[in-house]
Amino acid sequence: MHMLVTPMRRHGVALDANERRRYPAIRGNVMVNSEVSCELGRSANIARIDVGMPLDPDPLPRLLDATLAGMAVTGFVLSGIEYIDGCAYAQSWWCRLE
Repeated sequence: MHMLVTPMRRHGVALDANERRRYPAIRGNVMVNSEVSCELGRSANIARIDVGMPLDPDPLPRLLDATLAGMAVTGFVLSGIEYIDGCAYAQSWWCRLE
């Protein structure tokens, strides 16, 4: 599903409303699949953003144990865990229509 995506946390710390507004939204295809996670050592729902060619790097770290935290008419929030340099952080993505 093609959306504008804005992360709502930085290293697990929530961004305030002004920081979220200033963050440049990432335009891409939000995809959620059940797959085996090496970090978690089990199967998990994993969200990622596809922005172009298959070998292009993901613009945001994958969201592990992704769950739908809220939904409205124009968008939704996915919440889960992201791994950055081997550390796990809470993360949420605000996904909305272009």
